[in-house]
Amino acid sequence: MPKRPMCSYLPAHERARLEQAFRRLDRNGDGTITVREFKIACSQVNPNISEREVRNLVMDMDIDGNGMIDLEEFCLCMARHVAASRQRAQQQQQQSSNRALSTQQLRDAFNFFDKDKSGTISQTELRQVMQTLGVRCSEPEFKALLENIDTNGDGVVDFEEFTKLLTSFL
Repeated sequence: MPKRPMCSYLPAHERARLEQAFRRLDRNGDGTITVREFKIACSQVNPNISEREVRNLVMDMDIDGNGMIDLEEFCLCMARHVAASRQRAQQQQQQSSNRALSTQQLRDAFNFFDKDKSGTISQTELRQVMQTLGVRCSEPEFKALLENIDTNGDGVVDFEEFTKLLTSFL
């Protein structure tokens, strides 16, 4: 029965890239990366890395516990690393998408209150919204509310002020 190629679960181009990287790390060409060889590689990235840190990294990758990293162990570790990186990228993309959705929701709410589509919520529009929602307040209370919302003092509520107001409640 023919021997299955190492890292056969990877696409050929990824396997070739990893095999090439492995060969560069395997300085003596014996088919394993020792702690010493791995320390040389790590020191190029982080000159202050300790022997203990290198040993811990090797132990994490050394599945069979022989103190060295073979090609299969190297491929498995790199595949896990790539998968974790992809997952983080997807999560960041999802978070970015959620923020965009939140911005759109804020814009929709602002546009709902901006009845005359002027790009600002006037005092009249703000009073109408409050009445529609059943919020009753005296003229001094309304003025105090407007002063808190209208941070630039122009007498109307712009989108930025509206956003700050709503996000402060979330």
